[in-house]
Order: sequence, then C-alpha cells, then structure tokens
Amino acid sequence: MNVTDFKNQLESRIHRDEFTAYKDINPLVIKALIDTEDKRFYEHGALDIIGVIRAAITNYMAGSTLEGGSTISQQVVKNVFLSNERTFTRKIEELFLAVQLERTYTKDEILEMYLNTIYFGHGTYGIKEASQTYFNKTPDTLNLAQCAMLAGLPQAPSAYDPIDNPEEGFKRMVLVLTLMSAAGDCTAAEAAVAPTMLWDK
Repeated sequence: MNVTDFKNQLESRIHRDEFTAYKDINPLVIKALIDTEDKRFYEHGALDIIGVIRAAITNYMAGSTLEGGSTISQQVVKNVFLSNERTFTRKIEELFLAVQLERTYTKDEILEMYLNTIYFGHGTYGIKEASQTYFNKTPDTLNLAQCAMLAGLPQAPSAYDPIDNPEEGFKRMVLVLTLMSAAGDCTAAEAAVAPTMLWDK
C-alpha cells in the first residue's frame, strides 16, 4: 500500500470535522499521555524495541500483564483499522500499518489523531467529548489533575472512570502525576497538590 492509498483509507475512517486541533489541547495532556503510554514516543519509530523488552521483563517479574509494549502509533492504527483480536497475524498487521502511519504523518499529527479517536470511557471518544463529559471544560482549559486523569483513562477506560469508579480513577490519576513528576513535566509539589483540584471548574 503506497502512502497516498494509506492516507486515503485512514482519512475515510476518521471524522476530522469533529477533531480538536493539536494547538487547542492543553500541552499537559500530551505530556501526561507520553509519560504514561509511550515515554520514548519522539525517539522511536513504529515499534519501540526497548519498550517491548521492558514490558516483557516487568510482566515476567510480576507474573501478570502490567505493561503493554504497544506504541502510540500502534494504538492509533488498532483503533482506526483493526479489531481487539489478539493474534500474531493481527499484531504483524498492526505493526505494518503503524510503519505506514509514521511515514505519512508527523509525530504531532499522530498524537492529535490519537487524542481525537481514543476511547476515554463513560461513552466518550476523543479529548473534546471526554473533557466536556467529565469536567464540563474544553481541552485547552483543563488543569493538571484533569490532564492526568484523562491521560490515564485509555489503558482501562471503564476501570478508571472517575465517575463510575472514583477510587480506582483517583489512584490512576496519582500514578500519572507521579510519572509526570519523574519525567520533569511537573514538580513534585505540583503533583502533590494537583489531586485536590480535580473537580475545579
């Protein structure tokens, strides 16, 4: 599949007229997402070998699946093109499509696509709908805690839904804030006080 065909197929499956532009999303959402989902997003291609190895070791040591090795690009093509079926063939197809995605779009465009198509739980798809549903805000007006909460949802949207499962959602938000602090995207003091502001208007 050439770049033009790939782009045409992808664009036919998304609804750009409903997108929130990258520039209109609080940068803290993007930082929180990368710190949580794909720390080396700007450094690797479609596949993050280091991330896959790290996840495999973590999961082996824990005796269960705690981390996934999928990159944000792999998650985008899975959401847009594929089912949730877990087979070797589907993973190969996912990787092939992720390579095409990285060849066709910039990293920022991929992040914009991810944030506008991912499921955030509570019946919401995309950052605009999630921001409105959970906090009655637009994506550019979210505070640090709200950014962390939303960035933590895609891994397990129902389990971390702050409305239906507030305790688990709160724990997930605190973990994301801890990861952000460790990455230098907020201070330890900001991470500590942020949870008190989760439901601020």
